[in-house]
Amino acid sequence: MTGWGIVPDVVTYTTVLTAYCGKGDLEGAQKLVDDIIASGCRPDATMYTVLIDGYCMCGKLQDAARIMDEMEAAGVQPNEVTYSVVIEACCKEGKSAEARDLMREMLSAGYVPDTSLCAKVIDVLCQDGKAGEANEMWRWMAKKNVPPDNAVTSTLIYWLCKNGMVQEARKLFDELEKGFMRSLLTYNSLILGLCENGELREAGRVWDDMVERRYEPNAMTYEALIKGFCKMGKSNEGAALFKEMVAKGCTPSKFIYQVLVDSLSEPSHDDTFCTIIEAAVLSGRDFLDAESWEIFIRKVLDANESWTKHLDLVLTM
Repeated sequence: MTGWGIVPDVVTYTTVLTAYCGKGDLEGAQKLVDDIIASGCRPDATMYTVLIDGYCMCGKLQDAARIMDEMEAAGVQPNEVTYSVVIEACCKEGKSAEARDLMREMLSAGYVPDTSLCAKVIDVLCQDGKAGEANEMWRWMAKKNVPPDNAVTSTLIYWLCKNGMVQEARKLFDELEKGFMRSLLTYNSLILGLCENGELREAGRVWDDMVERRYEPNAMTYEALIKGFCKMGKSNEGAALFKEMVAKGCTPSKFIYQVLVDSLSEPSHDDTFCTIIEAAVLSGRDFLDAESWEIFIRKVLDANESWTKHLDLVLTM
């Protein structure tokens, strides 16, 4: 173009740069940016962000960080998209500390991230065993006017419980009433987290509160409690909830059938075990694995006439 006396502008260069990055030619993209700078043209935040995004998409976070440093050294401030691109890449690669620090930097620069990005940062911190830091981060976000969101608070509540920080989870849950409506998702997250931490009594209280406020339990609510009961050796309670779940029209998952079958395999639970097997067959779906059928057949072969009746019933379904 320059040979024809046409001088490309930043928009033209950005279009070409996007094409290089789109096909994964980062070497060509980097050379283009270097040539642009050498020609005396100053890249803007959008152009730098396109190159940074290219490196992030290829998992080259060190190069992305290098370009971000060069960008700031050249007096070009990262914009909201720049921060979002790099933070999301850090979350994807499990780099929780880097995602946390960049989120703080983004908020300090006056940008308000969307709730999806906030949820990813909270989640990566929690998965890295930093639920306490995630809780602090969320409170810092709130001070920076990030609006409360079900996905973010539910993720945090679940992980706080899972990490044994039940008091903190309950405190956050209770705070939601002050400026944000609780939802079925937040209730489910708290119940699930409590059950996984063995806090069945507290999970029951939350269930009661949920029903009292006219939130209808769904499959996730039932399955959290069923799994919790079975994990604590209370298989009959789990099976009773299973029956209520089916009666209410909720469809159990394959996972919950397996949990119940494993939990009810002892002879003292034979009748309930058969009920679960029959419900699985009636569902018309492949909910039982080979091990479950092996347990069932072994019981039929080892037991009395009542088990033969169960076999006949299953075979005619």
